[in-house]
Amino acid sequence: MSNEKQLVADIAQQLQTLAGVAPSVFAVLGSGWKEQAESLISVEQRINLADINHWLMPAVAGHGAELVVGQLIDSDKRVAFITGRVHAYEGYSGAELVRGVRAMIEWGANNVLLLNAAGSLSEDMPPGTLMPLTDHINYSLPNPLAGGDFVDLVDMYHPEWRAALLEKCPELTAGIYAACIGPSYETPAEVAMLQKMGANAVGMSTIPEAIAAHAMGARVMAISMMTNLAAGIGGSRPNHQEVLDTARNHAQKATHTLQLALNLALN
Repeated sequence: MSNEKQLVADIAQQLQTLAGVAPSVFAVLGSGWKEQAESLISVEQRINLADINHWLMPAVAGHGAELVVGQLIDSDKRVAFITGRVHAYEGYSGAELVRGVRAMIEWGANNVLLLNAAGSLSEDMPPGTLMPLTDHINYSLPNPLAGGDFVDLVDMYHPEWRAALLEKCPELTAGIYAACIGPSYETPAEVAMLQKMGANAVGMSTIPEAIAAHAMGARVMAISMMTNLAAGIGGSRPNHQEVLDTARNHAQKATHTLQLALNLALN
């Protein structure tokens, strides 16, 4: 067993000891999603990620550092939230970026909801728009797979789960997510390139987690909240405070969408 696989197995065993049977669905919360998520559950347990050996700690404003387990309000369905993620721009390898997600799946949580804040590549998708991912363009994030892991990524973002959400929320706009390594925002020239490539939004996360989860056989959905227009669109000059403010201003819509996505995973 490789060292990384051993670390994942060890974390999964710690989760079993700390929290018992795994919920069938968990969400990784990107910038601005924490308060919305926690409003949906009756919290059973909060585990500080620093108390889990080998779990890498988020360090970005807007990200928490807990694993929160609880029941959806008005339901007996159990879910878990990872309140923050690590990023490639913090110096982590592809395998390190997805260690927590792999451990959750190893524990037994096999429905994965990945949430992020993203820059919109179109004025037709203004800040506050929620975009379930149909596909992605990975032009600078590390791939978490190594060696002979030749994994088919067609329909990686689960089509049936996404279709069910879009049926319930026709106001959502599905699209293609592109990822850059960050932490600097994209240049206007890079934004123009991504537009020509067919991307609808751009961010700095999610893709490695989605690839790793899909490779392990988990069902994956990802949703981006447009928190700003990407650089050069309508004179935009992105900044992180705008990201957090937009997420806060559109909390009600995000909460409703997240609740539906979780329930659909559990039905």
